[in-house]
Amino acid sequence: MALSNEHKVMLAENSNTQVLSAFNYIPYSLISEEVDGPVGDVLTEMTEIAGYYKIYKDGASFNSEGSNGDYVPSDLKYKMAASLIDKEARFLFSETPTVTVSLKNATADVDPDVADIVAKTNEMVNAVLDANNFGQQILRAARDCFIGKRVALMVNFNEYDGVTLTFLPATQFVYSYDYSMRRLVKFVAFVIVKNSVTLSARRIFRKKYTLDDDGVVYVEEDLFDGAGALIARVTPRQEILLDRIPATVILNDGLLGDYDGESEIANLKGYEEWYSKLANADIDAERKGMNQIKYVVDMNSASTRNLSTAPGAFWDLGSDQELNTAHPSVGSIEPSMSYSEPLASTLDRIKTTGYEQVDMPNITLSSMQGAITSGKALKAVYWPLIIRCKEKMKTWAPHIAEIISLIIDGASIYSNCMTNYIDSVPQVIDYVIDVEQNTPLPEDETEQKSLDISEVAAQVMSKKSYMKKWHEMTDREADAEILQIAYERQVLEDVQMPGDGTSFATTLGEGEGGPITRNQHGVTVSGASMDNFEGDITTADDTTGSDSSRTITDKYHV
Repeated sequence: MALSNEHKVMLAENSNTQVLSAFNYIPYSLISEEVDGPVGDVLTEMTEIAGYYKIYKDGASFNSEGSNGDYVPSDLKYKMAASLIDKEARFLFSETPTVTVSLKNATADVDPDVADIVAKTNEMVNAVLDANNFGQQILRAARDCFIGKRVALMVNFNEYDGVTLTFLPATQFVYSYDYSMRRLVKFVAFVIVKNSVTLSARRIFRKKYTLDDDGVVYVEEDLFDGAGALIARVTPRQEILLDRIPATVILNDGLLGDYDGESEIANLKGYEEWYSKLANADIDAERKGMNQIKYVVDMNSASTRNLSTAPGAFWDLGSDQELNTAHPSVGSIEPSMSYSEPLASTLDRIKTTGYEQVDMPNITLSSMQGAITSGKALKAVYWPLIIRCKEKMKTWAPHIAEIISLIIDGASIYSNCMTNYIDSVPQVIDYVIDVEQNTPLPEDETEQKSLDISEVAAQVMSKKSYMKKWHEMTDREADAEILQIAYERQVLEDVQMPGDGTSFATTLGEGEGGPITRNQHGVTVSGASMDNFEGDITTADDTTGSDSSRTITDKYHV
């Protein structure tokens, strides 16, 4: 019986691969009816992506050599590609990118009301991102993007759930993109709401957006079982109030004209195969060579059968009596491991080349012991990876900004969905969105702080910027701190300035000649005799005190 396309893809994948694939859990019929181009091309690419996920999950397959059927060769897969993808994703997004909404074409004298709107907008956006655990989601999505060529990010407004952000791997969505207008014209997401080995019990939710020629976006939602049969029409085709499809597709790398992205597994697969192949051959050689090869010459085969190799074993051997001139002997051959050093060099070269494919430094704690003395040195080691991540952020940042823009625009349209995040939706203003990558490398904070302090002193950096950077203050907190500093400076200046008509005096106690007070001129004793004091005594230039006032600048006793 001929196999269906769905069955062919299921056979192409390993049955123990626990990765969601469109062909394992979503009927091929659902996908085929949403594809605008040739369905066969989609099938081929989905099979290819499923193979990449298999390598990430289980490691690259390789052929063992040299067993000759006398032993079972080792089959240890070194998952170098999975390790590199995990490291790259962590370096890129282990520190969640900073998203900032600011006023477009802002000037120095921004109206306080407008500044308050900007602050509330940032508060609302951060609340939505935190509620959706955006930091963890984007880290996992980066792995899927590096493996499956692309991921999608979809935003949904719902009165019950609020605002939800959902990342989808390449096997769970299809889309059409108008490159002349730079916008999505069709986006179909498949979400498994209930998984089961029984097709009738499995539930698949399909959410479909289309952009018509008149610029109106329509949505429809349906629920299917595992066989592709329609269970319920959740939302009939209807218009939404947004002017664009609330989703975006992020491609991984690629060249001009590459509309599908590229998988980093494809670049790393060959290096992992050869590394595993040579490393396993070394394991087999060591495993077989750790025991000496024993031999006998001119011995009776009956006496050498089933000889014990236990410690202290005794062998009762007999020579071959059929030989006219026998020279019986027993010996052993010690296997040579002379290939170890060249093999180690080859393995290290393969591993280093594989690491270079993603600009990851091939370092270990032992190799860098004593070499890292500062954050600058560590940054120099990771500089190629930093540049690579900056390159990727040129792709990711605009898509993140687009989703933030959808959240802001949707908040004003679906204000009843924002009650969990902010008391009142801020007014819509002309805004710009900045997305900044945060590199997870330790910084030389003391040196950087000293540099920033010198810039503040040279008036090329404001105190407010310094406080926001190093003390993580908001605009309001920084403004309040600056006012407090100004007040304290004014108080100190008033204390030190005589003759301004203001007296700051504190009574310390009663002296022999009168009360002892501390004021802006020092410690003063009114009406005291000069014989009662030791130290430097000067007449205070005090226009507010009496002529008998004395100021003690060293020490005093009563």
